[in-house]
Amino acid sequence: MILIKNAKLYSPEFLGMKDILLGKDRILAIDDKIDIKIKTLETIDACGEIVHPGFIDPHVHVIGGGGEDGMLSRVPPLNEKKVAEAGVTTLVGLLGTDGYTRTVRDLVAKIKGFKEWGLSAYCLTGSYQVPSITLTGSVGDDIVWIDEIIGVKVAVADHRCSFPTTDELLRLASEARLASLMSHKAGLVHIHVGADSLGIEQLFEIHRKSPIPIKHFFPTHMEGHMDQAKAWLEMGGHIDLTCHSDTDDKAIELLSRYPDSVTLSTDSNGSFPKWSADKTYIVGMGAGSIKELNEYIQRIIDKGFDRACAYKAVTENAAKALNLKSKGQVKEDYDADLVIRDGNNIRYVISKGNILLKEGVAKNSMYEDI
Repeated sequence: MILIKNAKLYSPEFLGMKDILLGKDRILAIDDKIDIKIKTLETIDACGEIVHPGFIDPHVHVIGGGGEDGMLSRVPPLNEKKVAEAGVTTLVGLLGTDGYTRTVRDLVAKIKGFKEWGLSAYCLTGSYQVPSITLTGSVGDDIVWIDEIIGVKVAVADHRCSFPTTDELLRLASEARLASLMSHKAGLVHIHVGADSLGIEQLFEIHRKSPIPIKHFFPTHMEGHMDQAKAWLEMGGHIDLTCHSDTDDKAIELLSRYPDSVTLSTDSNGSFPKWSADKTYIVGMGAGSIKELNEYIQRIIDKGFDRACAYKAVTENAAKALNLKSKGQVKEDYDADLVIRDGNNIRYVISKGNILLKEGVAKNSMYEDI
């Protein structure tokens, strides 16, 4: 059991100064003052600093992305310590462009390893390609039978994608929906939206002609399609924005207008290729970093954006979009996923009651020297 004292609590809404009692993997109690004496109790004094829910990153290339510029351009996998150091307690892993040398089997194994270390981790079947690559042979079976898989990844409006037809996307969504009903999972169709002006036009068509609930569609990289993002949000959908230094103002605009339906993600360990004008060769390469989530939140807060609303985008909103019903809030009987700060620095990270980062130092990973 862990007792956190003197916490300036954002749940993510601001609740004032509170004490928080954790037992095993749950939040047992929140009150102005909690005083108990138990031999096994560990007490942490938050010293009047901010405590908020652990961040949720819904778009992470945990086994690495890339490969557009040959095998050397494959991005390395993500180390679990980097996740905790960023204040992230829950993530969703996925594949990207490369569905040839990276597999759903490898992805699930990595996610299981993150869980063994103490994180909450989920993943998506599929990649850029259609038909979707899977572990079991079908998207529906992957969602129903593999605990960690909560949906499927696909790409549109990108010169690297398979350019699925609207009917193909509709069939994919119907399969994910049926599997979600069988498994009590989100059944997401998580859509990489490329830079082409087509954007998510196919999703609007699907929404017009089919009864599939809009909650099953979760488009990301929507900072490049602001008009479509607003229209999708007006219809009751969720959209995800990728954390880049040049998208702060776009996030502030959308979060101010749609505070309940916008999420943020890092695209961590995915490649950021810079293409020639005709898309025939790469002129530069970068990669996403999980630490950008915390830095991005701090930047928009420093620009004057409401702190509670900023935290909500990467906690409560993400939990709702992913159908993770016991996450995203500091609330009794919710998962014990919390971050304790020291100013802008992350002091403690607690995931499902496990202390993954203490006084700024993450617990050891299996292979420290590699």
